[in-house]
Amino acid sequence: MSTSSITIEVLLFSVLRERVGAGHVEVTVPAPTTARGVLEAVVEAYPSVADYERVVRIAVNQEYVTDEAPVQAGDEVALITPVSGG
Repeated sequence: MSTSSITIEVLLFSVLRERVGAGHVEVTVPAPTTARGVLEAVVEAYPSVADYERVVRIAVNQEYVTDEAPVQAGDEVALITPVSGG
């Protein structure tokens, strides 16, 4: 039995963009996967974002989703941290 995988482009905002040094990254995850699975793959590939794993919001196709939301090839995934201003 072979396991299939998909490559997902992940958009990064705010401090995540600063930590990684790019506005987007690609991660390969097993198919099927969830929003949480994509986040975990990003943290594994870029450990510098692990400090924000608990506060990040995940959006799929421009809508906030829960960790269990399915993610498919071609979906737009964005990781967004809370922003404060003054």
